[in-house]
Amino acid sequence: MFGISAFGGPAHAVGRLRSPSARARLLLLLLAAAALSGLLWVVRWESVDRHAYPDTYWYARQAAMIGGTPEADAERFAAELVCRQRMPSPTRGQDCLPGTRQWASGLPPRYQRIFTTRPGYSLVAAPFVQAFGERGLIAATALLAVLAGVLAALAVRLLGGGPISSLFATLLLFLLPTGFWLSRLLGEAGATAFALAALCAAIPLLRPGSTAATRRLTAIGMLIALLATATTKPATGLLLSLALTVTGAGLVLWHRRRDGWDAGLLLFTAAAGTATAVWLALSAALHIPGASETLQDKFTMHFTQPDVPDPWTRLAQLNREFWPARLNEWWSGGAPSAASTVLAALVIGYAALFRALPARMALVWAAAGATGLLILIAHPIAPEVDRLVLIIWLPVAVGVAMLMSGRRPETALDPTPEAPAGPPESA
Repeated sequence: MFGISAFGGPAHAVGRLRSPSARARLLLLLLAAAALSGLLWVVRWESVDRHAYPDTYWYARQAAMIGGTPEADAERFAAELVCRQRMPSPTRGQDCLPGTRQWASGLPPRYQRIFTTRPGYSLVAAPFVQAFGERGLIAATALLAVLAGVLAALAVRLLGGGPISSLFATLLLFLLPTGFWLSRLLGEAGATAFALAALCAAIPLLRPGSTAATRRLTAIGMLIALLATATTKPATGLLLSLALTVTGAGLVLWHRRRDGWDAGLLLFTAAAGTATAVWLALSAALHIPGASETLQDKFTMHFTQPDVPDPWTRLAQLNREFWPARLNEWWSGGAPSAASTVLAALVIGYAALFRALPARMALVWAAAGATGLLILIAHPIAPEVDRLVLIIWLPVAVGVAMLMSGRRPETALDPTPEAPAGPPESA
């Protein structure tokens, strides 16, 4: 259905990609996904005038400094950029440019370090900023968003979906709330792309029948992608690695009781666990701000007040106030609210995920999505909910697209190629 046989029949995805013609068709599919992503990104970019936020200032400043721009010039560049991209002045009573510069100069180095220790987005943007200035940061963000769209299509293709369902995953990625944040000048585009890269790399590790060489290569790719996610958005990267480690360990033990050790599951768990351990070690060695520091940032108004003695107690209190209000919003009577509509979309998306994929593959994607809830528990900020939980939508895009492909869970990852009875059907 929907062109699955255009890649040679409903056979194992990687096995089909060994022939030159299959690789060429995959390349065409990914190019189509890139073109579609670029078009959708432009639509999302133009949908709202405001493209910059306070965090954008620090990313732009860091990107300019990485490219060799002196600090004073980098600060001027960043302030001019965020003002041209419609960020309101963060200082009341002042125009944007002087207000932004006064605001930034008044924030202590301890706050700035939160951004200087997450260089992923700025590193990608630095050469573009050096070459094209403000347009370079926009181009780098668009490139990362297009990469995310291509990887969403690749994930569905690797899971056994056809060309149309693969492109549908790209479409969903930009139609869902992810599309808005992929088109803002923030680290979300990079974190989403790197998280999808890690999940794409995980697919051959979880699929029966993958070769040992494929598993080793994709395990290394998964490890690198998880670390790239952590260097872009540390909370997302660490919690994603940790969630995949715990899920993988559970799957290893469950499979061990039934059928013995599974090499792919072991490598999957090892890659996720290594990423978790490496990031924790780097954080300790380089004094990268962690959860406790970000809580102090919140409770001290960006370190402009003395540290609080009980940040975790205050976080618990915030959650006690936050979640009842959200639940009441979701379940309130009358016309459906935006929150209840979002909740319904999530329920439908995750139901599609478990309907369309084998259990262990669905569990891994669901665990990745649950990272969004963990981030929200760590930062229960009502105005930023959709940004904080962004990763929760990735399983929805993939699950709905896979359900569209019409593949049954028990055959979606069949490792045995089927010989077509006749000429392949058209897409």
